[in-house]
Amino acid sequence: MEQFNRFYLWGVDTKYRMGLYFSAAVFFKGLVNVLLRSWTVEILILLEMLLACFVFACLESAIFPYVKEWPDEGRGRRVALWAALANLIFIGCAWGLHWFPGLPGWGGLLLIVFLEWALAAMWYALKLRKKLDTAALNRGLRRFQNEAE
Repeated sequence: MEQFNRFYLWGVDTKYRMGLYFSAAVFFKGLVNVLLRSWTVEILILLEMLLACFVFACLESAIFPYVKEWPDEGRGRRVALWAALANLIFIGCAWGLHWFPGLPGWGGLLLIVFLEWALAAMWYALKLRKKLDTAALNRGLRRFQNEAE
């Protein structure tokens, strides 16, 4: 049962992250389409985006597991790997699968800037969540120690 619970919580956390990335991808796809005077989004592109977001969320949960401690050693390498995979997956899929046809070159560069900004914001959120979880655990430990005395 312990294994099932871990897998279930992993799935919930991964689907949350996937949904967050997918919402951002669909938002930018819709925004670009409106700017290019197109009012539809192809279902195939949506499915490709969903799959890309799922793959990235799975990789992200392997790099930054929710239930494990993140040692300070190697943190920079994990962050660099995470950022490189995000760029590879999202830029690679957007270019290779033609998610934004008709977008001028400067528009592609602008989307990359938005991606980098979003990654920085997500990294901050991951770091902040870990910090708040640690603070809550420390408060609980102090409370437990005070009750034991």
